[in-house]
Amino acid sequence: MARNAGTRASILNRLDLNLIRLFDAVMRERHVARAGQSLGLSQSAVSHGLRRLRTLIGDDLFVRTVRGMEPTPRALAIAVQVRDALTAIEGAIGRQCFDPTSSTRQFRLAATDHVTAVVAPSLVGIVETEAPLASILIRPATRIDLTMQVDLGQIDIAVGLFSQIPHRLHARTLFEDRDVLVTAPDHPDAGGAIDIRTLARDPLVVVTVGGSEDGVPDGHLSERGLTRQTEMFDRDALNQAFKSAGLVPRLSVLQPHFLAVPSLIAHSRRVAIVPASLARAFEAAGVARASTPPWNPRPMTVQMVWHERWTQDPAHNWLREVLFRASRGVADIVGDDRHGSPKSSVRR
Repeated sequence: MARNAGTRASILNRLDLNLIRLFDAVMRERHVARAGQSLGLSQSAVSHGLRRLRTLIGDDLFVRTVRGMEPTPRALAIAVQVRDALTAIEGAIGRQCFDPTSSTRQFRLAATDHVTAVVAPSLVGIVETEAPLASILIRPATRIDLTMQVDLGQIDIAVGLFSQIPHRLHARTLFEDRDVLVTAPDHPDAGGAIDIRTLARDPLVVVTVGGSEDGVPDGHLSERGLTRQTEMFDRDALNQAFKSAGLVPRLSVLQPHFLAVPSLIAHSRRVAIVPASLARAFEAAGVARASTPPWNPRPMTVQMVWHERWTQDPAHNWLREVLFRASRGVADIVGDDRHGSPKSSVRR
């Protein structure tokens, strides 16, 4: 025990906090030059710092590949603890204030193209008004390493359909949506009632961001304790409705992009299943007509998720409130007035 304590003390005595910041930057950027730019260092200075850190820790930490600097298992094992430690230090000695009118911070979100299409316009409008020097970076929520990005602070907030949320992450409901059918404007049943037998005849288009070939056969993907829905429609309700009629649905197109739906159904008999909020946007653009499905789909609860380390951060608090306000219009569109006042489902 004394030897271990002595080893830890020796490492701490030789440790330079700037090396820890450098490790965190390379882990975040996965690129030596970009990590250097974020820290105001040259590429050679980052490379030199990595050599010192590798010697100190006794591990390669990062391996250069065609895709960038890939972390080793040892680097992945310590990455979240390093980010937490840096956040704790910044919180202990930094200024706990945030002025959106002068902030140049870049806020990083992860969202599907559905959420981006229906929420981002309002979000960007609010940010431009209240924080004109800040910027918004939206990354796809379909990435397999989404949870790791949240853990490492590469993503400030992830927005999606989550069925299980670990205690280290906090969540808040933004709005509820529901499945509707959309067809091309020139479809014979456009805007009218579409029954099961019509749907059994017409090819169906659905959105899914994962399947059995990706190791998510049940429509859910679990990463580091966070489980999210990968099928963007209520398959159970769909199958039950067809089974009750003695029919089988014909899912002719399964693809990951909501915004590809209008072109996929154009001038055809194809029928797509999309969220009501997006169907309204398609109708407003004149590219689709919406119909109520002949079954009762369960509501889809869209939530924002963030790491607990940011719960008391003033800038992050502002971002969460702005995102919540930007989502109010979507909640109104789909008839969801149950979240009219801020109500958190935060896990402690």
